[in-house]
Amino acid sequence: MTNIQQLKNNIDELKLEMTERSISALTNEINELVLAGGKKFRPGLMFLMGEVFKVAPERLRIYARAVELTHLASLIHDDVIDDSDKRRNHPTLNSLRNNTTAILAGDFVLATVMGELASANNNELLKDLTKCIQDLADGEWLQYDLKSKENVKFEDLELVCIKKTGSLIRFCCTTPAKLSGYHDIKSLATLGERVGLIFQMADDIVDGFNQSGRPAFQDIINGQFNYVTLKLMELYPELESGLYNVKNGQSKSLPWTESQYNHAVMEVHLSINSEKEKLISIFTNLCKEKNQTHLVDLFEMSLNKIQSNYAIQLSL
Repeated sequence: MTNIQQLKNNIDELKLEMTERSISALTNEINELVLAGGKKFRPGLMFLMGEVFKVAPERLRIYARAVELTHLASLIHDDVIDDSDKRRNHPTLNSLRNNTTAILAGDFVLATVMGELASANNNELLKDLTKCIQDLADGEWLQYDLKSKENVKFEDLELVCIKKTGSLIRFCCTTPAKLSGYHDIKSLATLGERVGLIFQMADDIVDGFNQSGRPAFQDIINGQFNYVTLKLMELYPELESGLYNVKNGQSKSLPWTESQYNHAVMEVHLSINSEKEKLISIFTNLCKEKNQTHLVDLFEMSLNKIQSNYAIQLSL
């Protein structure tokens, strides 16, 4: 069986449904969200790192399930914060029911994850995931504070990104390494956080498209700069006043031209490519050390998949 087929099988066989039933309809609602599906990028990366460190998929399943369910809980909570009514072309839980039930559902998922990981009797990895959950909350708080910040910088976005997006991907990279007894956990943590960075940059490009019933440019309309709109301001300083007016809710008129916006998107795309090359180099060196260079192509495919959300739109 090829490595790519084995990886696909591991992802497909991962069960995410809630097995412990609630008296209320709560678990049924959560399982409907699970069945709506996701790309399972994080479990896929964890299984790939397991191949690098020769950790059997059976040992990783509980952690792969935990990371994907934690991601699901964060999305449920994010939809409440953002007042979103659709995700992945499906109605969000808060739109189907209300904010109260959505928050309770997210909390239930997190409690389930913590209980399952406690049963695995690995306190270090349990602590690692609780740190991820803390980072998710901290990052969301920081992002909210950026709405009122007068001078938003790329460094601000990167910190939020590492907290919100990079934390769980960090867990995917470090968990197989720790289970194998690998020595350099810090470099793998950085690798995961930087993968999270390009993940967010790609999402920021997608924000400029009409997608799954969600109108374009929702970030700035909701008071948030992202990598593309900050890049616009860097490339065209004359747009600064107009961009801040939209961000601060003082104007609904988007100040850029189509060509200006496309220019900013292409610059962010080039930044993603540059970051991707660095990550592939780091991963390649790791695979050489572990005599697993045949896995480099799979890692590159995983990074390419991050860009697939916008590549078709841009005809890249």
